Amino acid sequence: MARAPRLEFPGAIYHVTARGNERRALFLDDTDRHGYVALLAECRERFRFQLLAYCLMTNHVHLAIRTGSHPLSRIMARLHSIHAERFNRRHDRVGHLFQGRYKASLVRDDRYLYALLRYVHRNPVTARIVSRAADYPWSSDRFLRKGKGPAWLDVGPLLALLDGSPRTATRRYAALVDGNEPASSEDPRAAVERAVAGARVAEADSRGAHDPTLHPIRLDAILEIVATECGLSLADLLGRARGGEVADARCRAAYLARRLFQIPVRRVALRLRRDDSSFARPLARLENRLERDHALRDRIQRLTEALRQAAAEAEIRNQD
Repeated sequence: MARAPRLEFPGAIYHVTARGNERRALFLDDTDRHGYVALLAECRERFRFQLLAYCLMTNHVHLAIRTGSHPLSRIMARLHSIHAERFNRRHDRVGHLFQGRYKASLVRDDRYLYALLRYVHRNPVTARIVSRAADYPWSSDRFLRKGKGPAWLDVGPLLALLDGSPRTATRRYAALVDGNEPASSEDPRAAVERAVAGARVAEADSRGAHDPTLHPIRLDAILEIVATECGLSLADLLGRARGGEVADARCRAAYLARRLFQIPVRRVALRLRRDDSSFARPLARLENRLERDHALRDRIQRLTEALRQAAAEAEIRNQD
């Protein structure tokens, strides 16, 4: 079957990943890493793209690239063919270094960008190489925290995507990666989006609308996120308690699972050890309340944003 062409256009931002063949190392020492970074800088100068972020792991790499007039395929062909040639020569080996073609995902919106920055820079933490993203020397994290970096890394353009103020942008970046991003974002665009979404949530939900661009996530992941946002645990939702906050959380989970991911209420009820008919009236009341209860709309919107973030991170993990 022919391979589908990539969607490429000038000014697009891509999340690029590449892995070592058979999951073997792309870098055996710091000399290999320095060489890759130097080659990356050379390609940036040659092809006039912006390097917004990067992370070099032992057997894979992450890059965030905003292209210019040259297509991404040309950039990556030169970058990885030369690195493979130099690596093989230096370590006296033959054969493919990279596992097939690189993967590239178009960064469609702010939600994906924020998830991408967090996921990429926390890779060394997840792998238990370091305890803090700021301690890893082979990523763009330390430069983004400082708000300045080498000429080949486009720190300013990246931070401008987070906030118009460089100082606020660096704080926001650190909060995003370290896991304590404030609930009330300082980004005026996000504030406007939240307000519009909050005003329209009842209308969209009454039609059973969903977002087909969202990557699917596990039902238990949805339940855990809703439970946490409601100050509960998954065990609470699965337990025997009836009424009160637990019942409200179950209803919100069923509502959002159906609206965002088209998961049938029956499936949610089965996982929660409930009869699906027991959700009919609570869901109807919830939808009616959304039309007039601003506080409830805000809470549902916060849950929606948390689930969208989780879906974006799941999509990135799936591509890694």
